[in-house]
Amino acid sequence: MAARDDHKREIAVFLSAAFGGAILLSFVIGLSGGANSPFLWLAPLTMFLPALGVLAARFASGAPLGIDGMHLPFGWLPAALFIMPLAIHAVVLPSVFIFEGKLPWVQVPWLNGFYHTPGLAGRIVLSAVAGLIVVSFLAFFEEIGWRGFLLPRLATRFGTRRAAVMSALIWALWHIPYALSGILHVGNISPLELAVVHALGTFGAGLFLAFLWFKTESLLLVSVAHGAFNNWGQYAFKFMKTDGEHDLVLLVLVAMAGLAVGAGALARTRTGLSPQ
Repeated sequence: MAARDDHKREIAVFLSAAFGGAILLSFVIGLSGGANSPFLWLAPLTMFLPALGVLAARFASGAPLGIDGMHLPFGWLPAALFIMPLAIHAVVLPSVFIFEGKLPWVQVPWLNGFYHTPGLAGRIVLSAVAGLIVVSFLAFFEEIGWRGFLLPRLATRFGTRRAAVMSALIWALWHIPYALSGILHVGNISPLELAVVHALGTFGAGLFLAFLWFKTESLLLVSVAHGAFNNWGQYAFKFMKTDGEHDLVLLVLVAMAGLAVGAGALARTRTGLSPQ
């Protein structure tokens, strides 16, 4: 009972710090112009807030940092890298073709032209790998909080499946201020629409990340999966320019793909209390 009470205090401090930082940063950027704010360069700080929340819990309650799982189970790496991105592309690419009558590829300056370019494949692969590394590095600081710290404590109290749902829901809600403030921005979609739809997709991704954590207890693996979702999940669309008319529908399809993967992952998440 004492351990559970300690977890309640640790979780309360962690969530207060993570959500407080998210709201404060969103408030500053939202009031200063949103997506056009001169302070938008601060947006990457959002990914460090969960790690700062863990530090706050450490100082306030003496909670262990819980930064374990610094191993990388290579057998799970293909699932972490490809399941979410492939699900998104499998749903959205055909939808773009249906809406546009084609796949609207465009030339990309940093690739020196998309078509008939020597070395194009190499530059695409290099960009994909570099993007994955950078985004996974940033995601690591989020994962310290959401999967490394919060999820095991919820599982100890509520069991693995309930903890997966609760952690995914909390993670999704944490993103809402970013959509409302303009830190997250998609053209032709209102902040409120983005907040709702993005939260649904994030909830699904959170269920998948919880599944990976319970299977491997690898902080590195869930960071890579998070990075792949953020970066590779939209990779083909970096080379496209749609007419914008169906952007909301396409975003809903992305969210539905995330929810489908998350539901499948939740069904495969073992029941019972976490051993941690």
